[in-house]
Amino acid sequence: MFNAAASKPELILITSIAWCFLLCGFAEKAGLSKEMGALIAGVSIAAFPYGADVIAKLSGIRDFFITLFFVALGMKIPIPSIQILSISLIAVVFVIFSRVITVATPVYLSGKGLRAGIVTGLNLAQISEFSLVILSLGMGYGHISKELESTVLTSMILASVVSTYIILFNDPISRFILKILNMIGLKEKEDEEDQTESYITGQSKRDIVILGYFRIAQGLLEGIEREKPEWLNRILIVDFNPVFRQSLEAKGIRWAYGDLANPETLHHLGIEEAKYVICTISDMILKGTTSRRLLESLKVICHRTQPSIILTTDDVQEAEILVKSGAAHVIVPGRISGMSLFKEMKTIVDHSKRSLESQTSSVKKKKR
Repeated sequence: MFNAAASKPELILITSIAWCFLLCGFAEKAGLSKEMGALIAGVSIAAFPYGADVIAKLSGIRDFFITLFFVALGMKIPIPSIQILSISLIAVVFVIFSRVITVATPVYLSGKGLRAGIVTGLNLAQISEFSLVILSLGMGYGHISKELESTVLTSMILASVVSTYIILFNDPISRFILKILNMIGLKEKEDEEDQTESYITGQSKRDIVILGYFRIAQGLLEGIEREKPEWLNRILIVDFNPVFRQSLEAKGIRWAYGDLANPETLHHLGIEEAKYVICTISDMILKGTTSRRLLESLKVICHRTQPSIILTTDDVQEAEILVKSGAAHVIVPGRISGMSLFKEMKTIVDHSKRSLESQTSSVKKKKR
């Protein structure tokens, strides 16, 4: 079903929403809640290569309903007493401490470094909203008292507020914790620093990103395969046509489904660490965006690494504008084809001229 809709990026969103409603209906018939059906739908969509694109396109709707969710959540919380606040603070401290311990320990033992585990644990400091689903079920069955509900809700809100600043300042906090751990003999290994950064970002080293897979991209990959095959495992191709996925992945190239018109899609695919971003399709093929808009989006997404951005256009004047706007290089396929054709034509004409001169010379010799 998703493969059939993949050729039209706008159909992916509609298909995903329809799939969600379908599973919600099945869940209700099976005696489960509609929320559980929606959760199952989300998990199943995430297993497909279209997950990042769907997340990007649903982000606006998600943010709108999250706002309403927190409004409704705040209306449920009565004015907390000193006792509830105290218990909630203790619960938040316990959650943060337990997350850091349970995450940092296996990460450190697996050789990824202390800082990687600490930062990851700090980033998981919040209490999941899924706990509210369990809480509402417990309230419905009468297993949870009103006081406990207030305590859990207050704890979740406190954790949300505190975790915002913890995530914002996770680097200085992790360094402070590292100093304390160094005093008791746990030290970060110096040669693990690069592994730590890679683990924190969660990105594989795909620093060559190719946007769109068509004739130019195919020719580019042929050249890379022939001249620089070691580059293949550094390449990420973002395209909406899954036909080439298996053949590309068989070569060690990572393929990801994505709509280039949506900047959030590129953000969710994690191209922030790219060193080279190459768009091999021009405005005539791009749908819903232009090379100029794409360039501005890439500059915002990759502002930290500032990669070399190579674009494609069909107009020489547009190429000059793109270079002035920050593109490292702009390919004009018509111009390249014309120059190549001129060289071939010049070779043929020169060869014909030499052949004619040779024939004329031989005729003159015979007359003598």
